[in-house]
Amino acid sequence: MMGEAGQDKLMVEVQILGESYTLKSETSPEYTRRVAEHVDRTAREIREESGVMDQRKVAILTALAVTDQLFRMREGVEVVKGLAEKRAERLTTEVLAAVEQGPGG
Repeated sequence: MMGEAGQDKLMVEVQILGESYTLKSETSPEYTRRVAEHVDRTAREIREESGVMDQRKVAILTALAVTDQLFRMREGVEVVKGLAEKRAERLTTEVLAAVEQGPGG
């Protein structure tokens, strides 16, 4: 997990699939726990839905699922960014046209 350069790393204990892990993190302990809880929840869902019990396989499937979520979020951000840029261009055009018409249009 990434944080600001030079920031001290904190040790945070988390639980994933019933196992304890001590993580070093530059982020807040609350953030680290939230991330671990998301991984744990995703891993449990995958284990329940797939019936796979091998921890290594569950870990790989969880990594794939979380990466898929990340990619989809990035794509969504790009779509929203494109829509916002188009809207800003349209509003700029409308404002410029209104300014050119002058008062009382």
